[in-house]
Amino acid sequence: MKVSIAPLAVISCGKKVKIVSIVGGRGVREHLLDVGLNVGVELEVLGQGGSGPFLIAVKETRLAIGQGVARKIMVSQE
Repeated sequence: MKVSIAPLAVISCGKKVKIVSIVGGRGVREHLLDVGLNVGVELEVLGQGGSGPFLIAVKETRLAIGQGVARKIMVSQE
């Protein structure tokens, strides 16, 4: 099975992915950890707002993150 790694910002709606790394400074990593996003977490893309917020689901939680942050979260698709 081939594993593809890409920024979260390019993943289509409805896809389920797993975080494999976070490309960013300490502040970005700490902020994402505070909201429950860290390496190994599985999530589902609910919506891409173009230039607006990026909507994701982590377990029973729904989150909106900015496009810039979504570009810093590297995910794998199996």
